Amino acid sequence: MAGRGERGMLGIVVHGSGGPLEPLGVPADAALTPFAGSYRFLDLALATLANSGVRAPAGRRDARGPQAVPSPHGRGGRAARVLEALRRLSSGSRLGGIATVAVLSADHVLQVDLRELHTLHRELGADVTLAGLPVPFGEREPRTMLLAGSDRGLVEARRAAPTAVASLSWAGDLLVSARAIPEVLAALAPDAPRDDVSVLTRLAGRLRVIVHDVVDTSLPGVGHTYWHEPTSIEAYYAAQMDLCGQRPALDLFNPAWPLPAAPGQLGPARIGLDDGGNAAHAVSCLVADGVVMRGGYAATSVLGRGVVVECGAEVEDCLLMDGCHIGRGAHLRRAIVTAGAVVPEGAEIGWSVTPEWAQARASGLTIVAPRLRLGATGESSAMGA
Repeated sequence: MAGRGERGMLGIVVHGSGGPLEPLGVPADAALTPFAGSYRFLDLALATLANSGVRAPAGRRDARGPQAVPSPHGRGGRAARVLEALRRLSSGSRLGGIATVAVLSADHVLQVDLRELHTLHRELGADVTLAGLPVPFGEREPRTMLLAGSDRGLVEARRAAPTAVASLSWAGDLLVSARAIPEVLAALAPDAPRDDVSVLTRLAGRLRVIVHDVVDTSLPGVGHTYWHEPTSIEAYYAAQMDLCGQRPALDLFNPAWPLPAAPGQLGPARIGLDDGGNAAHAVSCLVADGVVMRGGYAATSVLGRGVVVECGAEVEDCLLMDGCHIGRGAHLRRAIVTAGAVVPEGAEIGWSVTPEWAQARASGLTIVAPRLRLGATGESSAMGA
């Protein structure tokens, strides 16, 4: 699948970092964050590398595609984790014949054709090319913001909310020339700060570091890039609900850009009848393997693997995570039911009253979890069923 411009490019995915979704019970490794019912962030990162024609590191005969490299635990931000993964790669794999290494961080979603990014990287003579991500409208969470000059060279990195001056953010994705890896790794001096701003600033002082707005990079048969960074629970929820719309920003069904789902052992979904012969209905929903709807109604919702919806239940604008159970006659709207949680029979969530075992957030979302924890925003929480 590799094109002419991808000769000598090798790809890795860095996982092992955390994220802001702990109240949802997301694993400590953000790469395992569920997305669109059937995927994890890790699966989508590997698909981006594979669909871009990027091959795996040498060293294993059975390596057939890009590989995931766990980042070492310890201090530092994304930049430090990426560089530590490069150190591990360069010391444990053969890089002979490799001109460029593509690195994706699996704590978010980035669907971009790296072939175009690689072409730019070579044409501009870059040592490091940072994938710059435009910030979604309305988001004001602090990010690693990038300011580039007229030659696309990195002028400044800062940790701040988006501004008109620095409108591109960085989420840990980059290309690095193999010849520059020794100098790149020198930026991780043992006594040097390891936050993103400090590491990127040192890199820009040593090497030719450029910034590319990935919105300008197209996909085969699609024509645009997709990215999602779960800066908050609300941002994560909104990205999932968008997938249920008529024109979702991420096309999960594009044959020119296949997205293999996470491996699993569940059977197909079953949308059936309840005991009284009433049919289940799922409208504008993503329904994963193993879902069972015994009657009931779901609209504009994501139903993760192994979810059960009992007869008479109504679910609208909800994210139902793996293995949760919606009881008979329960009514849910704008709710996130976390993995393994149980919504009792007849419960009402998302209207004027919030049950004591659920968590209402200031945004209007309600969270149901087996064991809720107080979020950073300070909303009240309670023990679930």
